[in-house]
Amino acid sequence: MRAHSVALAVATTVALLATQVVAVYAAAPAGERYIVLLRPDADAHGIVTALEHAHGFTSDFRYEAIKGFAARLTPSQLALVRSHPAVAVVSADQTVEAVGSVPLAAGETAPTGVRRIDAASTTSASAASTVAVAVIDTGVSLAHPDLNAVSGKNCVTAGASANDDNGHGSHVAGTIAAKNTGSGVVGVAPNTTIYAVKVLNSAGSGTWAQVICGIDWVTANGPSLGIKVANMSLGGSGSSDTNCGYSNGDALHQAICRSTAAGITYAVAAGNSGVSLAGQVPAAYPEVLAVTAMADSDGVSGGAGPRPACRTSESDDSYATFSNYAVSSGAQSHTVAGPGVCIYSTWLNGGYNTISGTSMATPHLTGTIALCFGSGGVAGPCAGLTPASVIQRIRSDAQAHATATNGFAGDPSRPVGGRYYGYLAWAGAYTGSGAPPPPPPPPPPPPPPSDDPIVNSGFETGTLSGWTTGGAAVAVTSAHTGAFAARVGSASPFNGDSSIAQTFTVPSGRTQLSFWYRVVCTDSVTYDWATATLRDNTAAVTTTVLPRTCSNNGSWAQRTVSVTASHSYTLTLIDHDDNWPGDPTYTLYDDVTVQ
Repeated sequence: MRAHSVALAVATTVALLATQVVAVYAAAPAGERYIVLLRPDADAHGIVTALEHAHGFTSDFRYEAIKGFAARLTPSQLALVRSHPAVAVVSADQTVEAVGSVPLAAGETAPTGVRRIDAASTTSASAASTVAVAVIDTGVSLAHPDLNAVSGKNCVTAGASANDDNGHGSHVAGTIAAKNTGSGVVGVAPNTTIYAVKVLNSAGSGTWAQVICGIDWVTANGPSLGIKVANMSLGGSGSSDTNCGYSNGDALHQAICRSTAAGITYAVAAGNSGVSLAGQVPAAYPEVLAVTAMADSDGVSGGAGPRPACRTSESDDSYATFSNYAVSSGAQSHTVAGPGVCIYSTWLNGGYNTISGTSMATPHLTGTIALCFGSGGVAGPCAGLTPASVIQRIRSDAQAHATATNGFAGDPSRPVGGRYYGYLAWAGAYTGSGAPPPPPPPPPPPPPPSDDPIVNSGFETGTLSGWTTGGAAVAVTSAHTGAFAARVGSASPFNGDSSIAQTFTVPSGRTQLSFWYRVVCTDSVTYDWATATLRDNTAAVTTTVLPRTCSNNGSWAQRTVSVTASHSYTLTLIDHDDNWPGDPTYTLYDDVTVQ
């Protein structure tokens, strides 16, 4: 399995410098720390403990919700860990140093970005969100009087509080939720509960292992604490395989996918290199909302404001020259813009500061998402939606609000060649602050009835719900399409069949059942194989729809069979492994449909 090269940088630009600060990325050499993620069905505690005892190492981090660990491994330990059948991904950990802040410009006191997206006006502000927000960053200043911050997890110093010792995370938190108290600044969703998750140290330095530790904590605790949104104003070099990291061995991508499957929506910084965000993770991942930056100096549209005081190279109501952007249609589909130049917000020691970057644009969107879930005790239009649907709601509402005069130079109505910055976020859609509230949308039409009788046909729940499991070692893993497929087989000690099965009735007009399969087999079909049967319960006839095969290594193939309307059937998808040492076999099944 290939190690995924990643690097971490706080996504903040340094203003008032003639040249851009560039972080230097240092690859983890062999024998140092690796991130190991297990299959989703694995007993994480038991397997990690067994691996530690068997191979003589101690984990630096244990991930319970996303299942895995990070540890320093010798080459021989690494090889043994890679060979374990429960291991899904192994990638080298990485480190980076990042710096970015701008002194507060004289006379700059108003949070123009919050006003620019209609989260507040000069006379009104939003109410607190009905959900909580996690800030995965340098921590948050827990004693700041303008923040309702709670310590969540410290992944830098075990057992310590997640208090901020850098300032970056506190600045992010203030843009999201600084209180409406008559002093200081007002956030997008004032007084919303912020959970501090510290993954970067006082110098803004961290590792992917620490970031995944933070994601793991949010995934595990989000449901009980009411956390529905997470802000990640950080990033590093990398790319998306559009398969949740299963194709390119990206542990961070897998962690994000497992967290979004648990209901957490992620807003992440697009990056500050002025290039395509396709080379920046997690912004490149299609499961997150990637946030670009635009400049606003007066809190209103029209482009009549002066040049931003802290960064005079930018222009009012124009794209930020440092901001990364989307290029491909896939990247555009999860990209939106927020104010990110000369943003005034909370800082360390009860203070305030002005800094710039896509790091500063991102919390404007995080607060907007929180308001979309609900505010003032009233549920909003994002309540009950999946993270993917939340992202599309935020983007579609931003687009619906955009006009030729209220956007910015560089948005889709005034594009810059080859660059897509997205439409500017519109928090006013969910608050009524700063703009008259729009009429409530009509209720959506009921979804069309589905006549495909297979429950969880693509395993996109991330579970095997709807299916009956038999034998051993059934899991949900890399897919033919979507994020998940059923992995059947290859558990030790076991000699025999593993299977999943489902009983269904064929609707009128349907004549064919199909499914996709992929066999990973290094032995002869005499000993190891995949097979599938279809039992016509109505006619009392069983058919072998997939003859025994062990020759499909690495390729997806489709199998189809005729079915009869109104008949009841039971489909059983099987993997047989004789468990001979050194030749484990398993079969992936996906996209089961009745057409």
